[in-house]
Amino acid sequence: MAAFLVDESCPRVVVEVLRTAGHDVRYAAETDRRADDKDLVTLAQSEGRLIITEDFDFGELLVRHQLKAPGAIVMHLPKAGPNERAARLIGVLDLPNMMFSGRLTVISARKVRQRILPP
Repeated sequence: MAAFLVDESCPRVVVEVLRTAGHDVRYAAETDRRADDKDLVTLAQSEGRLIITEDFDFGELLVRHQLKAPGAIVMHLPKAGPNERAARLIGVLDLPNMMFSGRLTVISARKVRQRILPP
């Protein structure tokens, strides 16, 4: 199973579903309230955790500013409720042959886009 750092922007049900599925989850709302995004990227890197967020700022930090993290998943599901967001995320994580490490992944209602992060 994977290790994730879930940003405060994500609903708690996302964390609960990930934990139920057996993933190692650190939820910023529980352990790192109001931490700066850059600090969360540093934490994700030091603990080997993929970032899960609804905040596009993380993509900018990883792509444009080239901060290092194992990878990030940005959920862009503004019309979905919390349970729908969690289900969509789990559905994408379960897709065969999907790689998340070293990539910025954007999940929307109909698509999954990925970009390889700078080395």
